[in-house]
Amino acid sequence: MKRRSREAWQALFQAQASSGVTAAAFCRKQGVDPKYFSLRRRQLLSESLPKAPGSARSVFVPVAIPRSEALALEVQVGATLQLRVPTSVSPQWLADVLCALRD
Repeated sequence: MKRRSREAWQALFQAQASSGVTAAAFCRKQGVDPKYFSLRRRQLLSESLPKAPGSARSVFVPVAIPRSEALALEVQVGATLQLRVPTSVSPQWLADVLCALRD
């Protein structure tokens, strides 16, 4: 197997990306093992990613997702009636309520 420098691998990855062919087809044409090609690409990519504090490899960021109960739907019926319901209610229940109010 031919030994390549980091720069040679980077050039190979760029050549494959601009070639318009799959990595497997590119590797066959270049005489490179496709599994090793993928391994080296992952290795070099992970070395270039910023490291998260307290973790050697993690790049996850904590995310807060608002609870769906906090979201509400407002329905105005006429000029005087306003109905505020959580978005978690059944659409059928809401339809039944609106039909009853219409009558």
